[in-house]
Parts: sequence; C-alpha cells; structure tokens
Amino acid sequence: MNALSVSDLHVKINESHILHGVTFDVPAHKVTALLGRNGVGKSTLLGVLSGRLQPDEGAIIYAPATATIGELRQETERVTGETVEAYLARRTGVAGAQTELDAATEALSKGEPGSDDRYSDALERWLDLGAADFESRVQTVMAEVGLPDATLGSLMTTLSGGQAARVGLAALLLSRFDILMLDEPTNDLDFVGLEQLEKFALDFKGALVVVSHDRAFLDRVVTHVAEVDDYTHAIKVFAGGWTSYLH
Repeated sequence: MNALSVSDLHVKINESHILHGVTFDVPAHKVTALLGRNGVGKSTLLGVLSGRLQPDEGAIIYAPATATIGELRQETERVTGETVEAYLARRTGVAGAQTELDAATEALSKGEPGSDDRYSDALERWLDLGAADFESRVQTVMAEVGLPDATLGSLMTTLSGGQAARVGLAALLLSRFDILMLDEPTNDLDFVGLEQLEKFALDFKGALVVVSHDRAFLDRVVTHVAEVDDYTHAIKVFAGGWTSYLH
C-alpha cells in the first residue's frame, strides 16, 4: 500500500530540468530516505510532494485523497515577531487549520452555499492535526525537549542556536500529519535530541520521507531508499533499508 504515488514529474528552474520524468511510490507506514548529491533537487522534490511547490508536469496521488501533508524544512531565517508558541502552531499546521475552521464557522453562521461541507472538512482537518489537545501536548513536549514553559512566550529571534534546534524538534514531536517530509532533521541536535528524533521516526504511524546526511540515523530508521540520479534526474527506489541499499 502506498501513501502517495508520483507519475512523470517534471520540475524546471530557468529552463533547466531539476527533476525529469520522476515516477515512484512512497509506501505507507514506512520511512523513505531521499538521497542524491547536493543540488540534485532533493529539497525541491520534498516541496513538490508536500504541495508547497507546483511541478511543471506530472501528477501526485495521495492515499487517501484527504491525507494531511506536512513539510518541516530547515528554516535558516526566523520570522520576526513570532513567538515559540506561534512557531509550533504554524509548523504543525494547527495555526492554519484553526484559521480555516474559524472562517468555515463564520461562513456556516451566514448560511453561505457549500458552508456545511466546508465546515465539516475544516473540522476534520483540525482534529486530524491534533488541534483539540494541542495546548496540553505542547507543555508535555516542551518538558521532553528540556525547555521551560516560559519559553513559549519568547520570540524565536531571541533564542540561541541550541534552543532553536530543540524548539524545532518539539514541532516535529507535536506533528500529527499522515505524510511528513523532513529536510535534514538531525542538524544541531544533541545526543538526547537524536534519540528522541529516532524514536519519533520509528513510532510514526504515517509515511515519512527524509533528506539527511546522517548515515547513522538513516541506518537505524530507514526502510526504503529513493535515489535521485545525477544524470537522468529520475528516481530509483530500493526496499530493505539503508544496508540493503549500500549492497
């Protein structure tokens, strides 16, 4: 069973093919490592799979079609004025789900056409992303990553590099997506953080697609490897984990 299927995907930047005729499947309930040399298009592909970027050609089919898709990128710049709590809500999709639920509720109260279905869809997404108990889970996860509750009101721009890394880990641990894309999730994590990340990956119930240069991490969590070819820009998938891929 596949969580998503990619068919004949093409992505061009300045008329140069970054991804060319990409066709592959991401299995459900598995961890797939996306590999390839730097600049080959791995991060671009994660963005396309998550829906953040649009391909020039091709199709992506999700199973089910209503699956929640998340992408946790390495953010090199912090949003000015954004608190830690707001950051966590944004990164987990809870903030967007709350905004849509509020808008759908208002549309329903006004009796706008199609508002029944819109509200139903918005409520389902809000629940699926764990918004109902988000605040209580935040407190638990903050303690797990070693940050006091008072940090929630701090601005992201005031955090040290280590604190920001732990907040990023907290966002990951809080996420409830069906399909999740991770771009270099091990960066800046200490040993405790790496252990928490590995446990998250191994326990994750959905489909996980990971870009990482940490071979020890990949060896412990990966079940499949999708390699982007340097020359054809197509993808070949290897089942059986990291060691099998190396062989």
